[in-house]
Amino acid sequence: MRKYDRNAVFNICIKALLFLAILSCAFCLMRLVIGCGMITSCAVSTAFAIAAVLLFSFLLRYTKFYYAYYFFVSLFLFRGKDGKVFCPCCNKHFSHFEDERFYDDKSCYDPATFTRFRQDVICDFCRSAPRHRIIAEWAEKNEGFLKESKILYFAPELSMMLWFRRHKIPVITADLFDHRADLKIDIMSMGLDNGSFDVIFCNHVLEHVSDHSVALSELHRVLREGGILIISFPIDSGSDHMRQETTSSAEERIRLYGQHDHLRLFGKDSRDMLEKAGFEVSTIDLADMPENIVPEEGPSDYDSNRIFVCIRK
Repeated sequence: MRKYDRNAVFNICIKALLFLAILSCAFCLMRLVIGCGMITSCAVSTAFAIAAVLLFSFLLRYTKFYYAYYFFVSLFLFRGKDGKVFCPCCNKHFSHFEDERFYDDKSCYDPATFTRFRQDVICDFCRSAPRHRIIAEWAEKNEGFLKESKILYFAPELSMMLWFRRHKIPVITADLFDHRADLKIDIMSMGLDNGSFDVIFCNHVLEHVSDHSVALSELHRVLREGGILIISFPIDSGSDHMRQETTSSAEERIRLYGQHDHLRLFGKDSRDMLEKAGFEVSTIDLADMPENIVPEEGPSDYDSNRIFVCIRK
């Protein structure tokens, strides 16, 4: 079994326990309290148990219950405080991070892009990668500021949502396709008021949209003056400029950019691109990050894990 299936197996066990608990309670209620017959009690209790499991599955897949559920689970799993590595997203220590084996999925990734860097960089609970843990460490150092800010988070990841919940910091999530997001909006046309937010997080989104420059313009527009954009995206450290070719083929995108749903690969001029979009730009210094969160490049060639801190001029 691949490591990242562990949470899925845990969820199956929870659903099985939920089914048995509802089945038993409903059966006892029907038989002992209401006095129904054996067949009726079995049929009704089974129906209630199935309905409960279906409702649980729906909430987990389509609502923010997903984040609340994993936050609750995180209180009981991996509670040890010792270990060589630490995930600041879910606040857990491990003996080591895991190899997610992305390179095995050739329908989505180019295996060749996973040969240069270490692969054991994924949190065994919340699936955070180095970039998520770097952002979480930055957030830890700026917790007071974030608590006083109105925050928009594009394409929310479980790892960072666990961090915000643990620190009791409200955040508005946005995504065009994720049913769990508070706002179902297109990053290239948000429909939000100018200067609506103090902070925006946008982690590995620009490589997926049809026009990244329009998306940057929108991010700039909805930030207040002096507001902060925390942003990252895949960067080819061997290319001076962004690489982008028009193609509708997943195979071509894998060959060109290393991943089936990427539309471009940014270059070493990324900071200039952000400055031209109207931001004062700096980067989170990885040298300031604790070694136990493994703040380094990888697992893929394009995961430079360079996080830009962009202040709207």
